[in-house]
Amino acid sequence: MAQHRDVAIVNATVRTFDHTDTVATALLMRQGRIALVGTDDQIRSVATADADFIDAGGRTVLPGFIDAHNHLSVAAFEPDAVDCWTPPLATLDEVLARIDAHCQRVPAGQWVIGMGFHGPAVREQRAPTRWELDEVAPRNPFFLIDVSCHAGYANSKALQLVRIGPHTPQPWGGLIEKDGRGEPTGTLLEAGLNLVQAASWNDYAERDWDRSIGLLQAKMNQYLSVGITGVGDAMVTAKTAELYRRADAADAMPFTVQQLHAGDYFFAMHDLRRTDLVDRIKEPCSDRVRGGTMKIYVDRAYPDGAAIDQIHDGCTRHVGSAFYTKEEVNALAVRASELGIGTAIHAMGNCAVDSVLDAYETVRRASRRDSVLRLEHAFVAEPRQGERMASLGVDLVINPGLAYHVGDDFSIWRGVNQHHLKVLPARSMIDAGVRVSLASDHPCGTYSPAEIMGIAITRLAHDGSLVQPEEAIAAAEALRGYTINAAHASGRAAEEGSIEVGKRANLVMVDRDPLTSSGQEVGRMVVEKTWVDGVLLHTA
Repeated sequence: MAQHRDVAIVNATVRTFDHTDTVATALLMRQGRIALVGTDDQIRSVATADADFIDAGGRTVLPGFIDAHNHLSVAAFEPDAVDCWTPPLATLDEVLARIDAHCQRVPAGQWVIGMGFHGPAVREQRAPTRWELDEVAPRNPFFLIDVSCHAGYANSKALQLVRIGPHTPQPWGGLIEKDGRGEPTGTLLEAGLNLVQAASWNDYAERDWDRSIGLLQAKMNQYLSVGITGVGDAMVTAKTAELYRRADAADAMPFTVQQLHAGDYFFAMHDLRRTDLVDRIKEPCSDRVRGGTMKIYVDRAYPDGAAIDQIHDGCTRHVGSAFYTKEEVNALAVRASELGIGTAIHAMGNCAVDSVLDAYETVRRASRRDSVLRLEHAFVAEPRQGERMASLGVDLVINPGLAYHVGDDFSIWRGVNQHHLKVLPARSMIDAGVRVSLASDHPCGTYSPAEIMGIAITRLAHDGSLVQPEEAIAAAEALRGYTINAAHASGRAAEEGSIEVGKRANLVMVDRDPLTSSGQEVGRMVVEKTWVDGVLLHTA
């Protein structure tokens, strides 16, 4: 959809987030671009006679929000999945009852996915076994995805369909949990869930491509309602890329999605010697579907947490697990740079962060190109790492919204008396000069930028506690993290992320000025209108 008439917004507080943080009262959109930013009189003097004028009534206009690390292609299928969110579900029995009721309505033999479950959040403090899942899903292969997406729980039919049994070897980078007799229990960790995740997701997508495209578009429309005008899908397989191609061809993509490409599976080892993988990553795309970037995991959430270096009695003790050695991370990053492929590297713990920075230092030495080098998460990191990150020009994409429900998990990973480590250290990184973007990691947490910015400002968790409040940031910093900084991390700072002449007219109008509001008020901010390329796509 293209913009055909001028659209003028007047009587507004226009926060541009340009290099001087200009504040204006009006702007003009023409043919999908920002044509002018200035005063009401200036805009009225150049708008065409048939222009649509919008009196903002003093409301604030901001650049559209960019969620640079989101799992859109997973979240899109939530309406067809079993709602197993914990909370509000509080016990394993409640979760199993929800699965039972859903599976009774599903044709026999059809894959069923459950989403939102987190073992530590239920009274029993554990996940269901395959045999418990067999009882509530006796006719269907069933896969329950942990809220982290790093673990999953399968019933017997699901395991049988992908041929996981007593004799299945343990996969690279993962674990198939087995009991004392060697029988799989149904718990699959990290790369151990690859086969089941792929089989279930592919079944959901392929059973009706038109419905899958409709679900994807519906999810994107939900994102528009909270002001999101761009997304980075942080794990795109070949089949996911096919869904995006089909959706784009059907004109069902209301905004731009940057694909961060995986290997063959969610947690597969990358092999950049394979021309088919390189061709997929570098495949020419459209305005709405972008490529050219790969996602690399460095450390694991399960079975023992992120890759972290703790200090005990003056000595360093390493905890957690990694997918790759430091040398392998280095080789992947360097080879990607040689091929002209961007990298978004997942590093949750400080040891993993150091591995990524070592690799990126090699890339910067070997290449004069000012390429975008991204580091994702840094859930438990050291403030000292910020100075190095800034000097290398690394973009940090951080997820402060996760502090609300799973901040305790990160604090457990951090350990006791580990004062050199910070949980979600946004303040420390910004103070060190790092360009920090905020992102949701949805469906691992809320997708609302307002809620996430509110949490970043207040550091409030669901139980009213504070998660390292010294790492709180200001509203202006949070907004830059969702606009111009996120645009840079997505490789699009020249075309969006701020309200400047010539840039795409991706804008939101909100019901309050976040820069003059408290953190909790920012969290309750309502997006009243959303424009993409000058076209109004959401009205509250």
